[in-house]
Amino acid sequence: MIDLKLKRFCIFGLQGSGKTELAKHILRHASNHLVWDYHHEYKGFNRYLVQKSGDLDYQISAVIEKLVPKADMFVIDEANRIAPSRSALLPALRDLNDDSRHPPWRLSLGMVARRPVQLATDLVELAHYLFIFNLKGKNDIGYFNDLAAGLGDQVAALPQFHYVFVDQNRNFRVMTPVAIR
Repeated sequence: MIDLKLKRFCIFGLQGSGKTELAKHILRHASNHLVWDYHHEYKGFNRYLVQKSGDLDYQISAVIEKLVPKADMFVIDEANRIAPSRSALLPALRDLNDDSRHPPWRLSLGMVARRPVQLATDLVELAHYLFIFNLKGKNDIGYFNDLAAGLGDQVAALPQFHYVFVDQNRNFRVMTPVAIR
């Protein structure tokens, strides 16, 4: 298992690729976690159930202020819904991304989204680690090839449920699927 203590990470993949199972696998190894559960699919985990009809900006600010300080890992599923590309990050989320390793939070921060081009650039490019399942979109492949030579091509060639792990130096390797519980 990769040590994610006090690290930022992103998980990318299309629906059914395995990204939620990987996120659950990671959360099981955190001693005290919180997951922003947009689709209510993290049953059995410490989660905040998103009220989809409510104001997401208000909800994320309240969660960061009241619940996140009690966790050592915070994972945001469907992160692109609260931090879409080409938009300014909410101040609370920006501060959390910039300072998650420092007091008052001192936590690991994970973002789960379908595609990197749909997520705010700072969240992707400041992440220590990336976990990427098969993606075929031209923009995604180009984005990853720009991030590290050959990464996008590797992502496009992945077998089902396999993913590419990208480290802080943007070196990458193919990983086998995680066991489903």
